[in-house]
Amino acid sequence: MGRIGNDLGIAFVISTGDNFYDTGLTSADDPAFTSSFTDVYTASSLQTMWYTVLGNHDYMGDAVAQLSDELVRRDSRWFCRRAFQLNYTLCDGTSEGSCDASVDMFFFDTTPFIDEYWSANNTQFFNWTGLAPRSVQLQSQLDDLERALNSSIATWKIVVGHHTIRSIGHHGDSAELIQMLLPILEEYEVDAYINGHDHNVQHIKRADCSVHFFTSGGGSKAYSGLSSYTEEQGVLYANDGQGFLAVRMSPQSMVFSLYDVSGDAAYSFLLQK
Repeated sequence: MGRIGNDLGIAFVISTGDNFYDTGLTSADDPAFTSSFTDVYTASSLQTMWYTVLGNHDYMGDAVAQLSDELVRRDSRWFCRRAFQLNYTLCDGTSEGSCDASVDMFFFDTTPFIDEYWSANNTQFFNWTGLAPRSVQLQSQLDDLERALNSSIATWKIVVGHHTIRSIGHHGDSAELIQMLLPILEEYEVDAYINGHDHNVQHIKRADCSVHFFTSGGGSKAYSGLSSYTEEQGVLYANDGQGFLAVRMSPQSMVFSLYDVSGDAAYSFLLQK
Protein backbone atom coordinates (compact mmCIF):
# COMPACT_ATOMS: atom_id res chain seq x y z
CA MET A 1 0.00 0.00 0.00
CA GLY A 2 2.84 2.36 0.80
CA ARG A 3 4.54 1.56 -2.50
CA ILE A 4 1.37 2.16 -4.50
CA GLY A 5 0.74 5.36 -2.57
CA ASN A 6 4.17 6.57 -3.58
CA ASP A 7 3.68 5.57 -7.22
CA LEU A 8 0.35 7.41 -7.42
CA GLY A 9 1.35 10.41 -5.32
CA ILE A 10 -1.77 10.08 -3.19
CA ALA A 11 -3.37 13.13 -1.59
CA PHE A 12 -5.14 11.32 1.27
CA VAL A 13 -6.31 7.91 2.52
CA ILE A 14 -9.86 6.78 3.32
CA SER A 15 -10.68 4.07 5.85
CA THR A 16 -14.08 2.43 5.42
CA GLY A 17 -14.52 1.55 9.10
CA ASP A 18 -13.84 -1.25 11.57
CA ASN A 19 -10.73 0.77 12.22
CA PHE A 20 -9.74 -1.18 15.35
CA TYR A 21 -10.67 -4.83 15.19
CA ASP A 22 -12.29 -6.66 16.96
CA THR A 23 -13.94 -4.43 19.58
CA GLY A 24 -12.84 -0.88 18.80
CA LEU A 25 -10.95 1.30 21.27
CA THR A 26 -11.47 1.28 25.03
CA SER A 27 -10.72 5.01 25.30
CA ALA A 28 -8.78 7.81 23.61
CA ASP A 29 -5.71 6.57 25.53
CA ASP A 30 -5.97 3.01 24.22
CA PRO A 31 -2.51 1.80 23.06
CA ALA A 32 -4.27 -0.05 20.22
CA PHE A 33 -4.44 3.26 18.37
CA THR A 34 -0.65 3.30 18.17
CA SER A 35 -0.14 -0.41 17.59
CA SER A 36 -2.89 -0.74 14.95
CA PHE A 37 -2.53 2.61 13.18
CA THR A 38 0.51 4.77 13.86
CA ASP A 39 3.03 1.91 14.01
CA VAL A 40 1.53 0.09 11.00
CA TYR A 41 1.14 2.75 8.32
CA THR A 42 4.71 4.03 8.42
CA ALA A 43 5.46 4.41 4.69
CA SER A 44 6.32 7.96 3.69
CA SER A 45 3.45 8.08 1.18
CA LEU A 46 0.96 7.32 3.96
CA GLN A 47 2.02 10.31 6.10
CA THR A 48 -1.00 12.23 4.87
CA MET A 49 -4.56 12.77 6.05
CA TRP A 50 -6.63 9.68 6.86
CA TYR A 51 -10.38 10.28 6.59
CA THR A 52 -12.27 7.57 8.44
CA VAL A 53 -15.81 6.41 9.16
CA LEU A 54 -17.00 4.18 11.98
CA GLY A 55 -17.81 0.50 11.49
CA ASN A 56 -19.89 -1.86 13.60
CA HIS A 57 -16.82 -3.22 15.39
CA ASP A 58 -15.84 0.34 16.34
CA TYR A 59 -19.21 0.65 18.08
CA MET A 60 -18.36 -2.42 20.18
CA GLY A 61 -15.88 -0.21 22.01
CA ASP A 62 -15.78 3.51 22.74
CA ALA A 63 -16.79 4.93 19.36
CA VAL A 64 -16.78 8.47 20.76
CA ALA A 65 -13.05 8.06 21.50
CA GLN A 66 -12.36 7.75 17.78
CA LEU A 67 -13.99 11.16 17.25
CA SER A 68 -11.86 12.86 19.91
CA ASP A 69 -9.18 15.52 19.48
CA GLU A 70 -6.94 13.42 21.70
CA LEU A 71 -6.35 10.98 18.85
CA VAL A 72 -5.45 13.89 16.58
CA ARG A 73 -2.88 14.99 19.16
CA ARG A 74 -1.47 11.47 19.18
CA ASP A 75 -1.32 11.29 15.36
CA SER A 76 -2.15 14.36 13.29
CA ARG A 77 -3.12 12.25 10.26
CA TRP A 78 -6.28 10.99 11.98
CA PHE A 79 -9.70 12.46 11.16
CA CYS A 80 -12.90 10.64 12.13
CA ARG A 81 -16.47 11.90 12.43
CA ARG A 82 -19.85 10.19 12.33
CA ALA A 83 -20.60 12.08 9.12
CA PHE A 84 -18.78 14.80 7.20
CA GLN A 85 -18.10 16.16 3.72
CA LEU A 86 -14.79 16.59 1.92
CA ASN A 87 -14.36 18.70 -1.22
CA TYR A 88 -11.29 18.27 -3.38
CA THR A 89 -10.44 20.46 -6.37
CA LEU A 90 -9.43 18.73 -9.60
CA CYS A 91 -7.15 20.32 -12.19
CA ASP A 92 -7.14 19.30 -15.83
CA GLY A 93 -3.35 19.14 -16.17
CA THR A 94 -3.13 21.54 -19.10
CA SER A 95 -0.65 24.39 -19.35
CA GLU A 96 -3.42 26.85 -18.46
CA GLY A 97 -3.93 24.98 -15.20
CA SER A 98 -7.72 25.05 -15.10
CA CYS A 99 -9.03 23.84 -11.73
CA ASP A 100 -12.76 24.41 -12.03
CA ALA A 101 -13.76 20.77 -11.45
CA SER A 102 -14.09 19.05 -8.09
CA VAL A 103 -15.17 15.94 -6.24
CA ASP A 104 -17.43 15.96 -3.19
CA MET A 105 -17.05 13.00 -0.83
CA PHE A 106 -19.78 12.42 1.73
CA PHE A 107 -18.86 10.23 4.70
CA PHE A 108 -21.87 8.51 6.26
CA ASP A 109 -22.34 6.51 9.48
CA THR A 110 -24.17 3.34 8.43
CA THR A 111 -23.97 1.28 11.63
CA PRO A 112 -27.06 2.77 13.35
CA PHE A 113 -29.14 1.76 10.31
CA ILE A 114 -28.64 -2.00 10.70
CA ASP A 115 -31.63 -3.55 12.48
CA GLU A 116 -29.90 -6.62 13.91
CA TYR A 117 -27.58 -4.49 16.06
CA TRP A 118 -30.62 -3.15 17.90
CA SER A 119 -32.39 -6.49 18.27
CA ALA A 120 -33.16 -7.77 21.76
CA ASN A 121 -31.83 -11.14 20.57
CA ASN A 122 -28.46 -9.72 19.55
CA THR A 123 -25.67 -11.10 21.75
CA GLN A 124 -23.09 -8.49 20.72
CA PHE A 125 -22.57 -5.32 22.75
CA PHE A 126 -22.85 -1.95 21.02
CA ASN A 127 -22.03 1.35 22.69
CA TRP A 128 -24.49 3.90 21.32
CA THR A 129 -23.21 6.76 23.50
CA GLY A 130 -23.61 10.13 21.81
CA LEU A 131 -26.42 9.10 19.46
CA ALA A 132 -29.93 10.52 19.47
CA PRO A 133 -32.86 8.08 19.78
CA ARG A 134 -32.51 5.75 16.82
CA SER A 135 -35.40 7.00 14.69
CA VAL A 136 -34.28 10.60 15.21
CA GLN A 137 -30.65 9.71 14.47
CA LEU A 138 -31.45 7.95 11.20
CA GLN A 139 -33.74 10.67 9.89
CA SER A 140 -31.27 13.39 10.85
CA GLN A 141 -28.44 11.66 8.99
CA LEU A 142 -30.57 11.11 5.90
CA ASP A 143 -31.81 14.71 5.91
CA ASP A 144 -28.27 16.06 6.33
CA LEU A 145 -26.96 13.93 3.47
CA GLU A 146 -29.82 14.89 1.19
CA ARG A 147 -29.28 18.60 1.85
CA ALA A 148 -25.55 18.28 1.21
CA LEU A 149 -26.05 16.36 -2.03
CA ASN A 150 -28.72 18.80 -3.19
CA SER A 151 -26.38 21.75 -2.72
CA SER A 152 -23.34 20.07 -4.28
CA ILE A 153 -22.14 21.42 -7.61
CA ALA A 154 -19.16 19.06 -7.79
CA THR A 155 -18.24 17.24 -10.99
CA TRP A 156 -18.11 13.94 -9.11
CA LYS A 157 -20.02 12.75 -6.05
CA ILE A 158 -18.86 9.82 -3.90
CA VAL A 159 -20.47 8.52 -0.71
CA VAL A 160 -18.39 6.50 1.76
CA GLY A 161 -19.91 4.24 4.41
CA HIS A 162 -18.92 1.11 6.27
CA HIS A 163 -21.73 -1.26 5.35
CA THR A 164 -22.42 -2.72 1.96
CA ILE A 165 -25.38 -1.71 -0.14
CA ARG A 166 -24.76 -4.33 -2.82
CA SER A 167 -22.36 -7.22 -2.21
CA ILE A 168 -21.83 -10.91 -2.88
CA GLY A 169 -19.58 -11.24 0.16
CA HIS A 170 -20.26 -12.91 3.50
CA HIS A 171 -22.62 -10.17 4.69
CA GLY A 172 -24.28 -9.58 1.33
CA ASP A 173 -26.68 -6.72 0.57
CA SER A 174 -27.87 -4.42 3.37
CA ALA A 175 -31.65 -4.28 3.07
CA GLU A 176 -31.91 -1.25 5.35
CA LEU A 177 -29.53 0.80 3.19
CA ILE A 178 -31.22 -0.32 -0.03
CA GLN A 179 -34.49 0.96 1.40
CA MET A 180 -33.35 4.20 3.05
CA LEU A 181 -30.02 5.32 1.55
CA LEU A 182 -29.91 4.05 -2.02
CA PRO A 183 -32.91 6.11 -3.28
CA ILE A 184 -31.10 9.29 -2.16
CA LEU A 185 -27.89 8.26 -3.93
CA GLU A 186 -29.80 7.65 -7.15
CA GLU A 187 -31.89 10.81 -6.94
CA TYR A 188 -28.83 13.03 -6.58
CA GLU A 189 -26.76 11.13 -9.16
CA VAL A 190 -24.01 9.89 -6.87
CA ASP A 191 -21.33 8.29 -9.02
CA ALA A 192 -19.98 5.74 -6.57
CA TYR A 193 -20.56 4.29 -3.12
CA ILE A 194 -17.43 2.94 -1.39
CA ASN A 195 -17.75 0.62 1.61
CA GLY A 196 -15.99 -1.94 3.76
CA HIS A 197 -17.69 -4.53 6.04
CA ASP A 198 -17.27 -7.50 3.71
CA HIS A 199 -13.64 -8.59 3.92
CA ASN A 200 -12.84 -8.58 0.22
CA VAL A 201 -12.72 -6.29 -2.81
CA GLN A 202 -15.60 -5.94 -5.28
CA HIS A 203 -17.08 -3.78 -8.03
CA ILE A 204 -20.80 -4.05 -8.72
CA LYS A 205 -22.83 -2.05 -11.24
CA ARG A 206 -26.39 -3.20 -11.78
CA ALA A 207 -28.28 -2.34 -14.96
CA ASP A 208 -31.22 -1.05 -12.91
CA CYS A 209 -29.12 1.36 -10.82
CA SER A 210 -26.93 4.33 -11.71
CA VAL A 211 -24.52 3.94 -8.76
CA HIS A 212 -21.24 2.00 -8.89
CA PHE A 213 -20.59 -0.02 -5.71
CA PHE A 214 -17.00 -0.64 -4.61
CA THR A 215 -16.17 -2.80 -1.61
CA SER A 216 -12.73 -2.28 -0.09
CA GLY A 217 -12.81 -4.30 3.11
CA GLY A 218 -9.84 -6.63 2.71
CA GLY A 219 -7.28 -4.63 4.65
CA SER A 220 -6.70 -7.35 7.24
CA LYS A 221 -9.15 -10.20 7.76
CA ALA A 222 -10.21 -11.89 4.52
CA TYR A 223 -11.34 -15.13 2.89
CA SER A 224 -14.87 -15.13 4.35
CA GLY A 225 -16.32 -16.46 1.11
CA LEU A 226 -18.18 -15.14 -1.92
CA SER A 227 -21.70 -16.12 -2.94
CA SER A 228 -22.64 -17.31 -6.39
CA TYR A 229 -24.37 -14.61 -8.40
CA THR A 230 -26.49 -13.96 -11.46
CA GLU A 231 -25.91 -11.57 -14.34
CA GLU A 232 -28.63 -9.29 -12.95
CA GLN A 233 -26.54 -8.64 -9.83
CA GLY A 234 -24.02 -6.74 -11.94
CA VAL A 235 -20.81 -8.16 -10.49
CA LEU A 236 -17.93 -6.81 -12.57
CA TYR A 237 -15.15 -7.99 -10.24
CA ALA A 238 -14.83 -9.78 -6.90
CA ASN A 239 -11.83 -11.20 -5.06
CA ASP A 240 -12.13 -12.84 -1.66
CA GLY A 241 -8.53 -12.05 -0.70
CA GLN A 242 -6.88 -9.08 0.95
CA GLY A 243 -6.44 -5.88 -1.00
CA PHE A 244 -7.35 -2.22 -1.28
CA LEU A 245 -8.85 0.36 -3.63
CA ALA A 246 -7.10 3.36 -5.18
CA VAL A 247 -8.94 6.08 -7.10
CA ARG A 248 -7.35 8.49 -9.57
CA MET A 249 -9.53 11.51 -10.29
CA SER A 250 -9.56 14.12 -13.03
CA PRO A 251 -12.22 16.51 -14.34
CA GLN A 252 -13.09 14.07 -17.12
CA SER A 253 -12.68 10.67 -15.49
CA MET A 254 -12.10 8.52 -12.43
CA VAL A 255 -10.06 5.32 -12.49
CA PHE A 256 -10.89 2.80 -9.76
CA SER A 257 -8.10 0.24 -9.28
CA LEU A 258 -8.34 -2.75 -6.97
CA TYR A 259 -4.97 -4.03 -5.75
CA ASP A 260 -4.20 -7.43 -4.26
CA VAL A 261 -2.18 -8.15 -1.13
CA SER A 262 1.08 -7.99 -3.12
CA GLY A 263 0.29 -4.53 -4.44
CA ASP A 264 -0.46 -5.73 -7.96
CA ALA A 265 -3.34 -4.07 -9.81
CA ALA A 266 -5.84 -6.90 -10.23
CA TYR A 267 -8.65 -4.83 -11.73
CA SER A 268 -9.24 -1.30 -13.04
CA PHE A 269 -12.36 0.49 -14.17
CA LEU A 270 -12.58 3.80 -16.04
CA LEU A 271 -15.60 5.98 -15.28
CA GLN A 272 -16.03 8.99 -17.58
CA LYS A 273 -18.30 12.01 -17.60
